[in-house]
Amino acid sequence: MKAVVFDAPGKARITQVSKPTVGEDEVLIAIKAAGVCGTDLHIYEGNFIGTYPVIPGHEFAGEVIDVGKEVKSVKPGDRVTVDPDIFCRKCSFCRENRENFCLDFKAYGVHFNGGFAEMASIKEENVYRIDGLSYVEGALVEPVGCGIHGIKQVGIDIGDHVLIFGSGPIGLILMQLCKNSGAATITVVDRYEEKLGIAKRLGATNILLAGDSEKLKDIRPEGFNVVIDATGSPSVVQSMFGYVRDRGRLLFFGVCPQNAKIEISPYEVYKRELKIYGTFSLLHTTIPAIDMIREKKVNTEALVSHRLPLGDFMKALEMMKDKSGSMKIVIEP
Repeated sequence: MKAVVFDAPGKARITQVSKPTVGEDEVLIAIKAAGVCGTDLHIYEGNFIGTYPVIPGHEFAGEVIDVGKEVKSVKPGDRVTVDPDIFCRKCSFCRENRENFCLDFKAYGVHFNGGFAEMASIKEENVYRIDGLSYVEGALVEPVGCGIHGIKQVGIDIGDHVLIFGSGPIGLILMQLCKNSGAATITVVDRYEEKLGIAKRLGATNILLAGDSEKLKDIRPEGFNVVIDATGSPSVVQSMFGYVRDRGRLLFFGVCPQNAKIEISPYEVYKRELKIYGTFSLLHTTIPAIDMIREKKVNTEALVSHRLPLGDFMKALEMMKDKSGSMKIVIEP
């Protein structure tokens, strides 16, 4: 079968590989749609956890074509998506339902072969039916699940005024989740007018170009209850403290470079009773993500700008680097 293979940081190829086998507790999936994520770019560049060689892709959906003899929850012909995270189920974090900090954390598309291929063999416990969803919607269940986990971390109270930096796919998923959680207003800031236009169509109260960010003081002179970074830019994260209301919350969602540093005033955090939250991956949020997409509470297909064949994967990576001309790119093997 055809697949993308990352042989080492900075080295990728599209090649023929052996069809995956199916273990007793595994499901063989014919991949129909796989989302390209910033994490895939980080893995390609060697800036994220992962092993090589590996078939990347951790956001994917497809049709079940075979199952192991112990598999009971799905059958051939079912439409399914995948929660890519694999846990040991034995360490203290797993036993405390904090599996995203599993001491032996692994993931499909990161440590084990993932979705940028014609087929993938996945453990049954990681496979979820997506009846009523398109394959593209199914591929975006994983990022919606990550968004739900992040919003659970920071908490949105009814009537909150929320500021989000970044109107890429993740920023707009977070925006829709905030709206559904009872935010009174949501302001979105980005560098690109086209992306802000999508934010407005999906329900943003205010949109603002990054160069006009001083106008945020006019929108909320006392600051925002919740400020979220969905850019992964350290300079943007640094600026968040200037826009959060006293006793407000900040969510670091975007993936900044591992060696990046920002300056924080401990006195300011103390005096203003600020709360800072991080968020990593997803955690028991796949089913809520499926339900939110199925009930049209989160519009994922509006986030898709390009659908490309597997052979154009390297083109997709280049588009991810540029950012200006694309939103979510979906590979359709």
